Amino acid sequence: MSKHPRAALFEDMLVCVGCGTNKQLSEPLTFERYMSMGHVVLKFRHTRQPTMEEWYLLEHGFERRVEVVVQGFSLIAPFLSGTNRIGTMPLRLAQHFAKTTPLRIVQLPPPLPPPAFTEAVQWPELHNTDPASMWMREMMLQEASRLAPLPEIIERLGHADPTLRLLVPTATSISRAKSRKMLSPT
Repeated sequence: MSKHPRAALFEDMLVCVGCGTNKQLSEPLTFERYMSMGHVVLKFRHTRQPTMEEWYLLEHGFERRVEVVVQGFSLIAPFLSGTNRIGTMPLRLAQHFAKTTPLRIVQLPPPLPPPAFTEAVQWPELHNTDPASMWMREMMLQEASRLAPLPEIIERLGHADPTLRLLVPTATSISRAKSRKMLSPT
């Protein structure tokens, strides 16, 4: 864990996204279908650190079918358009991109890990009292405070699309899926 100061901005969660016409996303997504579909994945250019879902899959010996690799979340949606591919991204970004690109947003299937996380701002300690850094952090915190809480967003989306429900997978659901051979490690 870094010793640099940080401040929480907002809560978010990972979701699965696909083209609005992707019929494979018209019913609740199973882990088996998630793994068999073509994926558009994010790879950070200057780091070897995997994304959250990639870390989970690697840790459990799974390999998804990667069809397209992009360097930023903003490139996922264009590569989904008109295809049956899927991608994984934060819910708030998916909602933003859905304003201009027809996207279907669904929950990640169990037993993928709980998709909620906290987005934070972090800075070097030597900038704690720097006026410009203090101003920028304050602006970020003010803007973040205007965002709707995550449960409210999920509830609104759940009314619009009943396939989006926040389910928290547990170690029990993972072992149960493996014992039923729903999950096939690589």
